[in-house]
Amino acid sequence: MSTLTPIERKKFEQLLGMGSGYVLDFSNRTFQEFIHETVGRDIYSARYDEASGSKAHRLRAFWRVEDDVTVAKLMGAMLDYAEQTGPVEAFCRLVVERLAGRKTAPTVTVPVQDRSEQNRKRSEILRSLKEEFLLLAALNDRNSAGLKLEGLLNKLFEAFELKPRQPFRVTGEQIDGSFELDANVYLLESKWEKHPLPEADLLIFHGKIQGKSTFTRGVLVALNDVSLQGRDSITRGKTPCFFVINGHDLLMILNEEMSFDEYLRKRVRLLAEQGRMFVPFSDLR
Repeated sequence: MSTLTPIERKKFEQLLGMGSGYVLDFSNRTFQEFIHETVGRDIYSARYDEASGSKAHRLRAFWRVEDDVTVAKLMGAMLDYAEQTGPVEAFCRLVVERLAGRKTAPTVTVPVQDRSEQNRKRSEILRSLKEEFLLLAALNDRNSAGLKLEGLLNKLFEAFELKPRQPFRVTGEQIDGSFELDANVYLLESKWEKHPLPEADLLIFHGKIQGKSTFTRGVLVALNDVSLQGRDSITRGKTPCFFVINGHDLLMILNEEMSFDEYLRKRVRLLAEQGRMFVPFSDLR
Protein backbone atom coordinates (compact mmCIF):
# COMPACT_ATOMS: atom_id res chain seq x y z
CA MET A 1 0.00 0.00 0.00
CA SER A 2 1.44 3.37 -0.98
CA THR A 3 1.61 6.34 1.38
CA LEU A 4 0.14 8.87 -1.05
CA THR A 5 -1.73 11.51 0.94
CA PRO A 6 -5.16 12.88 -0.10
CA ILE A 7 -3.55 16.16 -1.21
CA GLU A 8 -0.94 14.31 -3.28
CA ARG A 9 -3.61 12.15 -4.92
CA LYS A 10 -5.67 15.24 -5.74
CA LYS A 11 -2.67 16.93 -7.37
CA PHE A 12 -2.02 13.89 -9.54
CA GLU A 13 -5.71 13.62 -10.47
CA GLN A 14 -5.80 17.26 -11.55
CA LEU A 15 -2.64 16.93 -13.61
CA LEU A 16 -3.78 13.72 -15.31
CA GLY A 17 -7.35 14.95 -15.95
CA MET A 18 -8.96 12.09 -14.03
CA GLY A 19 -12.19 13.87 -13.09
CA SER A 20 -14.22 12.18 -15.83
CA GLY A 21 -12.67 8.72 -15.70
CA TYR A 22 -9.87 9.36 -18.18
CA VAL A 23 -6.09 9.45 -17.68
CA LEU A 24 -4.33 11.90 -20.01
CA ASP A 25 -5.01 10.87 -23.63
CA PHE A 26 -4.58 7.11 -23.09
CA SER A 27 -6.94 4.68 -24.74
CA ASN A 28 -7.68 1.44 -22.89
CA ARG A 29 -5.06 -0.36 -24.97
CA THR A 30 -2.28 2.25 -24.68
CA PHE A 31 -3.01 2.66 -20.96
CA GLN A 32 -2.55 -1.07 -20.41
CA GLU A 33 0.59 -1.20 -22.53
CA PHE A 34 2.18 1.85 -20.88
CA ILE A 35 1.74 0.47 -17.36
CA HIS A 36 2.88 -3.04 -18.29
CA GLU A 37 6.01 -1.72 -19.99
CA THR A 38 6.78 0.60 -17.07
CA VAL A 39 6.16 -1.59 -14.00
CA GLY A 40 5.15 -5.01 -15.37
CA ARG A 41 1.58 -4.84 -14.05
CA ASP A 42 -1.67 -5.63 -15.92
CA ILE A 43 -3.89 -2.70 -14.98
CA TYR A 44 -6.95 -4.60 -16.27
CA SER A 45 -6.53 -7.48 -13.87
CA ALA A 46 -9.12 -8.00 -11.10
CA ARG A 47 -6.58 -6.59 -8.64
CA TYR A 48 -7.35 -3.07 -9.85
CA ASP A 49 -11.05 -3.49 -10.63
CA GLU A 50 -12.72 -0.69 -8.69
CA ALA A 51 -16.04 1.19 -9.01
CA SER A 52 -16.83 1.76 -12.71
CA GLY A 53 -13.58 0.16 -13.85
CA SER A 54 -12.58 3.32 -15.72
CA LYS A 55 -8.92 4.15 -16.30
CA ALA A 56 -9.03 6.73 -13.50
CA HIS A 57 -10.56 4.27 -11.02
CA ARG A 58 -8.00 1.62 -11.93
CA LEU A 59 -5.14 4.05 -11.40
CA ARG A 60 -6.57 5.03 -8.01
CA ALA A 61 -6.69 1.32 -7.11
CA PHE A 62 -3.07 0.97 -8.25
CA TRP A 63 -2.07 3.79 -5.89
CA ARG A 64 -3.90 2.05 -3.07
CA VAL A 65 -2.58 -1.49 -3.43
CA GLU A 66 0.97 -1.02 -4.74
CA ASP A 67 4.01 -0.02 -2.68
CA ASP A 68 5.67 3.40 -2.75
CA VAL A 69 8.55 2.43 -5.04
CA THR A 70 6.25 0.88 -7.68
CA VAL A 71 3.89 3.87 -7.58
CA ALA A 72 6.89 6.24 -7.82
CA LYS A 73 8.20 4.43 -10.91
CA LEU A 74 4.85 4.58 -12.72
CA MET A 75 4.05 8.16 -11.78
CA GLY A 76 7.52 9.33 -12.76
CA ALA A 77 6.99 7.82 -16.20
CA MET A 78 3.51 9.37 -16.45
CA LEU A 79 4.88 12.80 -15.55
CA ASP A 80 7.48 12.42 -18.31
CA TYR A 81 4.69 11.48 -20.72
CA ALA A 82 2.50 14.41 -19.63
CA GLU A 83 5.38 16.84 -20.02
CA GLN A 84 5.33 16.33 -23.77
CA THR A 85 2.24 18.57 -23.98
CA GLY A 86 2.93 21.06 -21.18
CA PRO A 87 4.84 21.82 -17.98
CA VAL A 88 4.40 19.49 -15.02
CA GLU A 89 3.87 21.00 -11.58
CA ALA A 90 7.01 20.75 -9.43
CA PHE A 91 4.95 19.46 -6.51
CA CYS A 92 4.17 16.26 -8.42
CA ARG A 93 7.86 15.67 -9.10
CA LEU A 94 8.58 16.07 -5.39
CA VAL A 95 5.91 13.51 -4.53
CA VAL A 96 7.57 10.98 -6.85
CA GLU A 97 10.92 11.71 -5.19
CA ARG A 98 9.38 11.11 -1.76
CA LEU A 99 7.75 7.83 -2.76
CA ALA A 100 11.02 6.64 -4.27
CA GLY A 101 12.76 7.43 -0.98
CA ARG A 102 15.08 10.04 -2.43
CA LYS A 103 13.75 13.12 -0.63
CA THR A 104 11.54 14.08 2.24
CA ALA A 105 7.92 14.88 1.59
CA PRO A 106 7.14 18.38 0.35
CA THR A 107 5.56 20.63 2.90
CA VAL A 108 2.07 21.68 1.93
CA THR A 109 0.15 24.36 3.74
CA VAL A 110 -3.59 24.12 3.22
CA PRO A 111 -5.23 27.49 3.75
CA VAL A 112 -8.07 27.49 6.24
CA GLN A 113 -11.10 29.20 4.71
CA ASP A 114 -14.32 30.29 6.23
CA ARG A 115 -16.60 28.15 4.10
CA SER A 116 -19.80 29.65 5.47
CA GLU A 117 -18.68 33.15 4.47
CA GLN A 118 -17.62 31.92 1.04
CA ASN A 119 -20.99 30.21 0.56
CA ARG A 120 -22.82 33.35 1.69
CA LYS A 121 -21.02 35.48 -0.89
CA ARG A 122 -21.66 32.91 -3.60
CA SER A 123 -25.36 32.87 -2.74
CA GLU A 124 -25.47 36.65 -3.09
CA ILE A 125 -23.85 36.42 -6.51
CA LEU A 126 -26.34 33.74 -7.63
CA ARG A 127 -29.31 35.81 -6.46
CA SER A 128 -27.99 38.78 -8.42
CA LEU A 129 -27.42 36.65 -11.51
CA LYS A 130 -30.93 35.22 -11.25
CA GLU A 131 -32.41 38.74 -11.25
CA GLU A 132 -30.24 39.62 -14.25
CA PHE A 133 -31.31 36.44 -16.03
CA LEU A 134 -35.03 37.14 -15.54
CA LEU A 135 -34.58 40.69 -16.87
CA LEU A 136 -32.78 39.35 -19.95
CA ALA A 137 -35.60 36.86 -20.53
CA ALA A 138 -38.00 39.78 -20.89
CA LEU A 139 -35.92 41.62 -23.51
CA ASN A 140 -37.45 41.87 -26.97
CA ASP A 141 -34.03 42.23 -28.57
CA ARG A 142 -32.79 38.63 -28.49
CA ASN A 143 -29.40 39.54 -29.99
CA SER A 144 -28.79 41.90 -27.09
CA ALA A 145 -29.98 39.26 -24.63
CA GLY A 146 -27.62 36.71 -26.18
CA LEU A 147 -24.62 39.02 -25.87
CA LYS A 148 -25.44 39.86 -22.26
CA LEU A 149 -25.88 36.17 -21.51
CA GLU A 150 -22.16 35.68 -22.21
CA GLY A 151 -21.32 38.11 -19.41
CA LEU A 152 -23.76 36.41 -17.03
CA LEU A 153 -22.23 33.00 -17.71
CA ASN A 154 -18.74 34.39 -17.20
CA LYS A 155 -19.75 35.65 -13.73
CA LEU A 156 -21.30 32.27 -12.93
CA PHE A 157 -18.14 30.37 -13.86
CA GLU A 158 -16.03 32.85 -11.89
CA ALA A 159 -18.23 32.35 -8.80
CA PHE A 160 -17.33 28.65 -8.84
CA GLU A 161 -13.64 29.28 -9.64
CA LEU A 162 -13.83 27.55 -13.02
CA LYS A 163 -11.34 29.90 -14.73
CA PRO A 164 -13.57 31.16 -17.55
CA ARG A 165 -12.05 32.68 -20.67
CA GLN A 166 -13.86 35.38 -22.62
CA PRO A 167 -14.78 34.92 -26.33
CA PHE A 168 -11.81 34.45 -28.67
CA ARG A 169 -11.07 33.57 -32.28
CA VAL A 170 -9.18 30.54 -33.61
CA THR A 171 -8.27 30.36 -37.32
CA GLY A 172 -11.22 32.49 -38.34
CA GLU A 173 -13.89 30.92 -36.11
CA GLN A 174 -15.54 32.51 -33.10
CA ILE A 175 -15.44 30.66 -29.77
CA ASP A 176 -17.82 32.03 -27.13
CA GLY A 177 -15.41 31.09 -24.36
CA SER A 178 -13.99 28.23 -22.34
CA PHE A 179 -13.68 27.10 -18.74
CA GLU A 180 -11.70 24.62 -16.67
CA LEU A 181 -13.14 21.81 -14.55
CA ASP A 182 -10.91 19.30 -12.74
CA ALA A 183 -7.91 20.29 -14.88
CA ASN A 184 -9.87 19.72 -18.12
CA VAL A 185 -10.69 22.58 -20.49
CA TYR A 186 -14.14 22.78 -22.11
CA LEU A 187 -15.17 24.98 -25.03
CA LEU A 188 -18.32 27.00 -24.37
CA GLU A 189 -21.01 28.13 -26.78
CA SER A 190 -24.18 30.01 -25.77
CA LYS A 191 -27.37 30.50 -27.80
CA TRP A 192 -30.53 32.33 -26.79
CA GLU A 193 -32.82 32.06 -29.79
CA LYS A 194 -36.60 32.44 -29.90
CA HIS A 195 -37.01 28.78 -30.84
CA PRO A 196 -35.23 25.49 -30.03
CA LEU A 197 -31.88 25.23 -31.81
CA PRO A 198 -31.96 23.50 -35.21
CA GLU A 199 -29.58 20.83 -36.45
CA ALA A 200 -27.16 23.29 -38.06
CA ASP A 201 -26.13 25.02 -34.81
CA LEU A 202 -25.28 21.71 -33.15
CA LEU A 203 -23.30 20.45 -36.11
CA ILE A 204 -21.27 23.68 -36.25
CA PHE A 205 -20.37 23.44 -32.55
CA HIS A 206 -19.59 19.73 -32.96
CA GLY A 207 -17.22 20.63 -35.80
CA LYS A 208 -15.44 23.29 -33.73
CA ILE A 209 -14.75 20.74 -30.98
CA GLN A 210 -13.71 17.94 -33.35
CA GLY A 211 -11.30 20.33 -35.05
CA LYS A 212 -9.26 20.95 -31.90
CA SER A 213 -7.99 17.68 -30.39
CA THR A 214 -9.11 14.16 -29.58
CA PHE A 215 -9.65 15.10 -25.91
CA THR A 216 -11.45 18.43 -26.43
CA ARG A 217 -15.02 18.56 -25.09
CA GLY A 218 -17.60 21.30 -24.87
CA VAL A 219 -20.75 22.68 -23.30
CA LEU A 220 -23.55 24.22 -25.35
CA VAL A 221 -25.85 26.55 -23.42
CA ALA A 222 -29.13 26.56 -25.39
CA LEU A 223 -31.62 28.58 -23.36
CA ASN A 224 -34.63 27.54 -25.45
CA ASP A 225 -33.33 23.97 -25.73
CA VAL A 226 -32.72 21.97 -28.91
CA SER A 227 -35.24 20.80 -31.50
CA LEU A 228 -36.11 17.10 -31.71
CA GLN A 229 -34.61 16.99 -35.20
CA GLY A 230 -31.44 18.56 -33.85
CA ARG A 231 -31.22 16.01 -31.04
CA ASP A 232 -31.66 13.15 -33.45
CA SER A 233 -29.09 14.44 -35.94
CA ILE A 234 -26.36 15.03 -33.37
CA THR A 235 -26.76 11.70 -31.56
CA ARG A 236 -27.05 9.44 -34.61
CA GLY A 237 -23.75 8.09 -35.90
CA LYS A 238 -21.56 10.67 -34.16
CA THR A 239 -19.28 10.48 -31.15
CA PRO A 240 -20.73 12.80 -28.44
CA CYS A 241 -18.21 15.44 -27.44
CA PHE A 242 -20.41 18.02 -25.71
CA PHE A 243 -23.56 18.27 -23.61
CA VAL A 244 -26.40 20.79 -23.57
CA ILE A 245 -27.53 23.06 -20.73
CA ASN A 246 -30.99 24.57 -21.24
CA GLY A 247 -32.80 27.47 -19.57
CA HIS A 248 -34.45 25.31 -16.93
CA ASP A 249 -31.08 23.87 -15.92
CA LEU A 250 -29.59 27.35 -15.61
CA LEU A 251 -32.50 28.62 -13.54
CA MET A 252 -32.25 25.64 -11.17
CA ILE A 253 -28.55 26.36 -10.68
CA LEU A 254 -29.24 30.05 -10.00
CA ASN A 255 -31.92 28.92 -7.52
CA GLU A 256 -29.19 26.85 -5.81
CA GLU A 257 -31.05 23.59 -6.35
CA MET A 258 -27.62 22.10 -7.06
CA SER A 259 -24.09 23.42 -6.89
CA PHE A 260 -22.90 24.38 -10.38
CA ASP A 261 -19.64 22.44 -10.15
CA GLU A 262 -21.51 19.36 -8.90
CA TYR A 263 -23.98 19.72 -11.79
CA LEU A 264 -21.15 19.92 -14.32
CA ARG A 265 -19.36 16.88 -12.90
CA LYS A 266 -22.56 14.82 -13.10
CA ARG A 267 -23.12 15.89 -16.69
CA VAL A 268 -19.50 15.14 -17.65
CA ARG A 269 -19.77 11.67 -16.13
CA LEU A 270 -23.02 10.88 -17.95
CA LEU A 271 -21.46 12.07 -21.21
CA ALA A 272 -18.35 9.95 -20.68
CA GLU A 273 -20.08 6.80 -19.43
CA GLN A 274 -23.35 6.80 -21.36
CA GLY A 275 -22.91 9.34 -24.16
CA ARG A 276 -25.88 11.34 -22.84
CA MET A 277 -25.88 14.88 -24.21
CA PHE A 278 -29.41 15.73 -23.06
CA VAL A 279 -30.32 15.00 -19.44
CA PRO A 280 -33.40 16.36 -17.59
CA PHE A 281 -32.40 18.21 -14.43
CA SER A 282 -34.63 15.90 -12.39
CA ASP A 283 -32.48 12.90 -13.43
CA LEU A 284 -29.45 14.45 -11.73
CA ARG A 285 -30.91 14.58 -8.23
